[in-house]
Amino acid sequence: MFLESPPPEKDRLKPESSFNFSCHRELSCFNTCCRNKHLPLTPYDILRIISSLGIHSDDFLGRHVVYRPDPESGFPILSIKMIHEKAVCPFVTPEGCAVYHDRPTACRLYPLGRSSGIDPKDSRPEEFYSLLPITRCHGLKEEKAWTVSQWVNDQGLPPYIEMNDRMLDIVFHPRREPATPISESQQQKVMVACYNLDIFREFVFETPFLKQFGVDDHTARQVKTDNDALLTLGFSFLKNALYT
Repeated sequence: MFLESPPPEKDRLKPESSFNFSCHRELSCFNTCCRNKHLPLTPYDILRIISSLGIHSDDFLGRHVVYRPDPESGFPILSIKMIHEKAVCPFVTPEGCAVYHDRPTACRLYPLGRSSGIDPKDSRPEEFYSLLPITRCHGLKEEKAWTVSQWVNDQGLPPYIEMNDRMLDIVFHPRREPATPISESQQQKVMVACYNLDIFREFVFETPFLKQFGVDDHTARQVKTDNDALLTLGFSFLKNALYT
């Protein structure tokens, strides 16, 4: 899962750092890691899940997501709404994850955590990995060995990381005042452009948006059907809407 702050220097893993892990149905803890969790959702996570389920983004947010603004930045923090008295992820079945092919970033990373940000010295993106402080996971006792780099690639994380890190340009924009949270109206813009993609698509095509923001014909054709292109447009829109 994502880390709220970089891990201590001693806990940081390099791409070639190794760890043991394997998850399978024979483990007594199988599926228990999907309970009682704050399971964060990135914009790309939601894009992938709604595409997999064939559900409208507005319906998905209403049924499966809880939301709160970050107390410092004001940016929305979204997570999966756990269900039942055991607080279980709604997509967990006895056989495993029902959306496994499109599972969120945090699930793909497990048992690793990743934090990302902008290096204040040279304004370049930076990332840190570490093993999560988990004690009940028997998968960590398995013999299967991985390097961090192997795990990232095996779990299909590169496109998630690429899209997720585009938010860094927004959250750490040089024109954002770190001591001042974004306003409620700005939060609503973030929610629509990043998380409620079907509503954003309606906004793009049912208002003067295309002309107002100078969207070329090729991009307009793409965003009609391509959610990746639509989210990319949403990121560009937000940088303009929040900081100009």
